Amino acid sequence: MRLFCLIAGTVLTAVMVILMISGKKYESMLEPLDGDAFPLKSIYTVGLAVQGLRKARAFDSLMKNLCSDTMLLYSAQYDEFYARIVIAQIISVGLLCLCLGFSLGGLLGGEMGGFIAVLGVVLCLICSYYFKTYTKNRVKARSDKCETEFPNAISKLALMVNSGVILHEAWKVTAEGDDGEFYDLMKESCNEMENGKSDMEAIRQFGVRTNSNEIKKFCTALIQSIERGGGELPIFLVNQSAELWQLKRQKMLQKGEKAASSLLIPITLMFAGIILIVLASILQSLTSGF
Repeated sequence: MRLFCLIAGTVLTAVMVILMISGKKYESMLEPLDGDAFPLKSIYTVGLAVQGLRKARAFDSLMKNLCSDTMLLYSAQYDEFYARIVIAQIISVGLLCLCLGFSLGGLLGGEMGGFIAVLGVVLCLICSYYFKTYTKNRVKARSDKCETEFPNAISKLALMVNSGVILHEAWKVTAEGDDGEFYDLMKESCNEMENGKSDMEAIRQFGVRTNSNEIKKFCTALIQSIERGGGELPIFLVNQSAELWQLKRQKMLQKGEKAASSLLIPITLMFAGIILIVLASILQSLTSGF
């Protein structure tokens, strides 16, 4: 086992070093990356070098799935770039875990060495799964935050439109009036409007980026209201605001019920533990009495 770990660790380390050397040409691609979202980014040249191989077509399916998430999180302009970076992240960190696991396992030997080698394989699988799903989880978390901030933002928008402010200005003031995921995406749509994109197309793209069916449905209805001339827009926004607050109230009640039901398990365990302690003390007093 020790000899196998030493050979495997040596071969994997040699492969990683060769890939790092051949991947130096990709270093400039890694400089603008956020260190929090992409830890250990300096070793991603290994994964980029693997993807640079002519026969590296095994990642096409993964690339396609990741692009759908990176397009929402970043932009359609950089979706393939960030998808490549995520794949490089999976390859590089996974290979690093294998190198460390087998190398340390070979050096230690015995049962501990075997355990370290297996631990390296397990860490490789865990890290690969984590980085593969990290982007999707970020998109899901952003969608949840947008849905939380959605009713308040539409209330502000409805108030300004009903006060006589045109939708374009009301949208801009609402976006700049607060901070949050929803407002950040509104600011992006404002930048698109200022750069020549039509209001309706910017609003549609805004709905797509939120990745929320609820918000996309609102944006579609808003665009239809604008196309009809905008005369019904104030009434539409007031009705939507009322419906959204009602929907948010129902969601909060549902979350409260889920939280209450999830507390039943720890409460039951605590109650069972207390009963066991009481029974143990009773049995101890009875046996000491005899």
